[in-house]
Amino acid sequence: MKIPHRLPITVVFLFLLAACRPSLALQMGQTDYTKAETKIVPLRGNMSMIQIKTPQDLNNIVVLSGAEGYLLVDHPEAVAGPIVQKALDEIGKRPVRFLLNTHWHYDHVGGNEIYGPDAIIVAQENVRTRMMTKQTPFWSPTPIGSYAEKAWPRITFRDSLTIHFDGDDIEMDHYATGHTDTDSVVYFAKANVVVVGDIYNARGEEFAGGQDMEGIAKSLAAVLERINEDTIILTGHSGPSNRRDLVLYLKLLNPTIEQVRREIAAGKSKKEIVEHGLPADWAPWFAPQPVPAAKYFIDGIYGTLTHKNKPNE
Repeated sequence: MKIPHRLPITVVFLFLLAACRPSLALQMGQTDYTKAETKIVPLRGNMSMIQIKTPQDLNNIVVLSGAEGYLLVDHPEAVAGPIVQKALDEIGKRPVRFLLNTHWHYDHVGGNEIYGPDAIIVAQENVRTRMMTKQTPFWSPTPIGSYAEKAWPRITFRDSLTIHFDGDDIEMDHYATGHTDTDSVVYFAKANVVVVGDIYNARGEEFAGGQDMEGIAKSLAAVLERINEDTIILTGHSGPSNRRDLVLYLKLLNPTIEQVRREIAAGKSKKEIVEHGLPADWAPWFAPQPVPAAKYFIDGIYGTLTHKNKPNE
């Protein structure tokens, strides 16, 4: 889920109104799926991606298909179920055997209640914990959950797990707390595809933020070590990316984190640091568009370094 990070709600809405495209739904039920545009994007071999574009957001579902059925990575809100199922039927009428969650946010676990318990739901162990109990993140005006038991992941892991399905080896890794404390990166070894959820967005898109920006940098550095120039990088809310762009992103993200760290050490206030905005070095990432202020992104970095961000975000 793409969330502006720690600014007051009124400022958040002003930011969203100024954004170049619709940004997010702050709570369940705000995404208008009656206006959804659906596209099936072929990737490699028996892999594809279902993109569901609404006035509020873009949601991606990664699909591995074969004789055994489907393995899905993520699924938007349950209300989008008929849209997703229609797209799956266009690929081929097969049962959903596995559903992998990259993290606990509602726009990534909506398929759990649809396909569980018939499908095997797999996630990092904190996803199950959060779905079993009521969550009150700052960005949701109403509590989320607890979910029905059938929606809880049935197989969980702490650090790493591998699934062998439909001719591929699918590895899920939890590197660090980043966007949430539940993040998984999903590697498809034979297809040479990696799904990173909401810790990264493609070049020029809105920033991926979250609970721990240093953790995001750590996780993305680990991804960079694993992939090659031919790897397709898939995200939760943007188009596909690649290793070259990820290299550039980390070369910009890490110095930005260090800039905020230096400003904190120099005694600057949160307001001063946030108002300073992004360094001009970000120009190549957004070209030909100008570098945005991205105050919510700097605010997220500040919250990380001052330990102000809450664990249930």
